[in-house]
Amino acid sequence: MINLNKLNVPYLNKIAQECNITFKKSDRKPEKVKTLTNSGIPEDKLKKLFEKYLNEQTKPKPKTKSTSTIAPKSQSNSTSKRLNLIEDQIKYLITKLDNIEVKLANVSIIDPSSINSHEILIIKNIIKSKIPIGKSIDIDELLNTDGLSKYTKDMIFTAVMELVDEEVFDVSEGKSKNKIQGHIGRLIRR
Repeated sequence: MINLNKLNVPYLNKIAQECNITFKKSDRKPEKVKTLTNSGIPEDKLKKLFEKYLNEQTKPKPKTKSTSTIAPKSQSNSTSKRLNLIEDQIKYLITKLDNIEVKLANVSIIDPSSINSHEILIIKNIIKSKIPIGKSIDIDELLNTDGLSKYTKDMIFTAVMELVDEEVFDVSEGKSKNKIQGHIGRLIRR
């Protein structure tokens, strides 16, 4: 008696195909073996098919190319795709930064018509009263001074520049985060 259980399912399917036997799609290996043994195939024909497919099953399969020879080509292809993607992302970020710089440049431009000269005079008086002669203050400290919080940064900067022009204050770079005209970080009262 032939033990068809030694064959894998694909080889059982091949035997059935040669003998014109069809399996149900839901059949599993035990049902396929049972169908083949009960199908009435002559034993010598079944034995020849069994031996043929058992030899084919046990014969070592030829090895495909190793992945090490294939990898560099596919690796370079995927690497180039990744590089292209990164380049596109960098271009996108640069355009976004350019847009932000333009917006910031537009925000920092002071419209002279929007600044009220009376308010500037009030700001100048507050600044002079808060900083005694011979003392200095960082721009960050100045912006946090009581009484100046209700005024815009542009108005305070305009008042400071007028006080510098009037020679009430000397200026230096200082360690302030906020700088007037990009370099004035400290005011020194004369």
